[in-house]
Amino acid sequence: MTLTHRHPPAKGANATPTATPQSAGRLRELDGLRGLAAVVVLIHHCLLTVPALAEVGARPGAAPDGALERLLSLTPAHLLWGGYEAVLIFFILSGVALSYPISRRRATGRSFDWVDYAPRRLIRLWVPAGASTLLAIALIILVPRSNDASLGAWVQAHYVSDISIKQTVRELALLPAYAYRNSVLWSLHAEAAFSILLPLVILAVALAAKARLSWALGAAAITTALVSGDPGSALFLPVFTIGAVLGWHWGAMPDPLPARPVRWASTAAMACLIIMTSPWWTAPEAWPGLLSGGPSGALVPLGSPASPWGHRLGSAIAVASAAGTIILIVRAGALRSLLRSRAAQFCGELSFSLYLVHTPVVLLVRTLAPSIDPWWMLLAGPAAALPAAWAFHRLVERPSHQWSRAAGRWASARLRTLPGGAGPWRQGRHVA
Repeated sequence: MTLTHRHPPAKGANATPTATPQSAGRLRELDGLRGLAAVVVLIHHCLLTVPALAEVGARPGAAPDGALERLLSLTPAHLLWGGYEAVLIFFILSGVALSYPISRRRATGRSFDWVDYAPRRLIRLWVPAGASTLLAIALIILVPRSNDASLGAWVQAHYVSDISIKQTVRELALLPAYAYRNSVLWSLHAEAAFSILLPLVILAVALAAKARLSWALGAAAITTALVSGDPGSALFLPVFTIGAVLGWHWGAMPDPLPARPVRWASTAAMACLIIMTSPWWTAPEAWPGLLSGGPSGALVPLGSPASPWGHRLGSAIAVASAAGTIILIVRAGALRSLLRSRAAQFCGELSFSLYLVHTPVVLLVRTLAPSIDPWWMLLAGPAAALPAAWAFHRLVERPSHQWSRAAGRWASARLRTLPGGAGPWRQGRHVA
């Protein structure tokens, strides 16, 4: 999930908009946020190798046995391994990443080349996704996954018996129902759908901004979560749209980042992140037995499917809190020192590769060491996944960027050689 989408400036255009050097480049804080979100997803899957936590899953609805397991699941500490919440942040960041450069080019009088965009986006998504699928298959052939129930529901759910060509083609097509060999690819399906719909989304976002109704698109996206509550395209595509609204608004600014962070910004951002996990810990009847780890009784968290309206409200709270966090980071400078740190920026650079390869690697490590205490996966999983992500980034993701740029330039140049090729799509006149 890339944070930025770069295009070379049009010939004769000023390559640097009239703004500070800081605003002319990447929104570095969002790179760092993306990196930390990828680490949270990695921790999430490492902890799902703990059988009791595997029963909890990604969404509220079950209370594990054991005091430590409950502290991690039913308190704000869930933020440390909130995989579903991290993916919501990914989706909003992707919306920002795709709309922000388009808006900046429009604000500085430069065109956006949609013909160049299409092959670039296709290659940047499908080449790494396909390579991660082939990596997962290779690891499965090398070390077949286990169907041992003692390893927990998550490990058992990733057991693979079908390595047929038909199954591989389905998975390479990013069909989420067939992504069990590399389960994170379900989110690439949503991102691919949004990428295809981007011209229509940009048109809607631009018209809403012109009519001063951008807030209405954001409110509609949160309302969609409130109405549906189900993790699927009906919820996730509006989440991308929230990011597109924000990116379009910020791209029109000379400098969306404040010179200095607002004093209260980091506190407010942390509050948003904690509220984002509130569907997990809004069952007061569970608190008295939290440390004892006894039976959960009538535990029905706010975000549990057992409470339909609570489930929908929990989804809406999570989406709104994720958006609020990102707004505070960009517009108020929240968490700037953390997100600009070398560690966060390094994770941000590797985030897409880490996201794509970590699940097959974590499952490989767990399969190779079934007898160790699963809590050791918090060390063993990252120790194996981070080097694998670095190698994947160097060997697959970075070259795919180069290939995508070459394909985009070729497609755009090819269109110019056709009769009427210098039409509105190449010139980027998508809005008035």
